Amino acid sequence: MKLKTLLLGAALAAGLVSNADAANLAIFGNNNIATLYGASHTVTIVSDAQLATAGFLSSFDAFVYTRDGYSFGTGLSAAAAANVKSYVTGNIILFNGDFQDDIGTASTDALFNNALNFVLSGSGGGYIGEYTGSFAAFSSNANGYSPIGLVNGSAGISGYHQGGSEGEVNITAAGLASPVMAGVGFPYNPGAVEFGADASGINPAQVLATFDNGNAAIVAGNVGNISAGVPEPATWAMMIMGFGLAGSAIRRRRLQAALA
Repeated sequence: MKLKTLLLGAALAAGLVSNADAANLAIFGNNNIATLYGASHTVTIVSDAQLATAGFLSSFDAFVYTRDGYSFGTGLSAAAAANVKSYVTGNIILFNGDFQDDIGTASTDALFNNALNFVLSGSGGGYIGEYTGSFAAFSSNANGYSPIGLVNGSAGISGYHQGGSEGEVNITAAGLASPVMAGVGFPYNPGAVEFGADASGINPAQVLATFDNGNAAIVAGNVGNISAGVPEPATWAMMIMGFGLAGSAIRRRRLQAALA
């Protein structure tokens, strides 16, 4: 059953949003993300049984894998996970933490809106994973969720303050070049984000932001490169150097602002 908010109807009536602009979104889990996106798009809350049906997602522009309210969420069945993997041929973004809990603040709202624009700009079915949907998107995870295998890497056990989730979110060199980070001031500490997981084996070129301990907080890319293997050591070293230069630039800006 499709969930269309009154805001969508009002926006359409006022001519603020056209049918061409409004995307058709499938969301597994019902929380703040559905409310945020439902203001401008058509949102359908879907079940595992529907996702396990071959071809079910073909009419949707993007798929969002999250959880109900503030719960820890549930995993997909193996059949549903396989169908999601087949559907996703475009852009992917993962929020490695309970980021939806912070929706309602300017920076987090901007991130989620930018994330949706990013996945919709791809050439195929897009994917947004938040918390459970992030862990399950990796090649493997320690929580026992059916791995979709969209993103190279592994997620550890999730929990309170795991993965540095209690700290600030810091932009990386890759993030500086990404439209997903537009309009968001970094570093920022989303107060409601307190749960996450350690992530490893991720291509650093796809990490847009990290927590204070260096663990990936936001990961994004096209399905063709985000699932690629970890770069060779020399390439990795160059990327780390880039991250370091980005960090130095941020620190310089902080110092200049403080002196001013």
